[in-house]
Amino acid sequence: SITSQIRKYMELPNEEEPTLATITDINKLKDQDFFKKAKNGDKVLIYAKARKAILYRPSGNKVIEFAPLILGVNQQSQNQIQETKIAIYNGSKKVGLTNEIEKQISDFKNIKIVSKENAKKNNYNETIIVDLTGKNEELTKQISEKINGKITKEIPKEETVSEADILIIAAK
Repeated sequence: SITSQIRKYMELPNEEEPTLATITDINKLKDQDFFKKAKNGDKVLIYAKARKAILYRPSGNKVIEFAPLILGVNQQSQNQIQETKIAIYNGSKKVGLTNEIEKQISDFKNIKIVSKENAKKNNYNETIIVDLTGKNEELTKQISEKINGKITKEIPKEETVSEADILIIAAK
């Protein structure tokens, strides 16, 4: 019934049921911007897939706050987001290619180059990028566009990677 009330005022995601929570102790939430105007008894609707959160006050039939949802990141630790570790391999005979690639991607935030070395082969036809953890799809896509690389699902058989999240095998 809460979603039907809110639908009178705004579009809600149709493809998922929200998680509903009731605020019972506002003092525990006061330091978070989203809850600054909240009161005990207010409802929070969380749409995880759509990444939206809505603060609703049933007593006044009002939407108090609406915000994009950042899942898995504590508000206080947003400044300490973990870096994505990147390994850059030179898959060509061109000297200094790993340094060139590093410069090209240096403007991406929260990345750390953990390895720059020669690939096992030096005759790759194209630059390839592999999201080794499967958790960096968007960053992998952005890097691919920046360095004109092809995204692949698996690393070539002859290559090995130890501690990286993303592998770039450069070929130019």
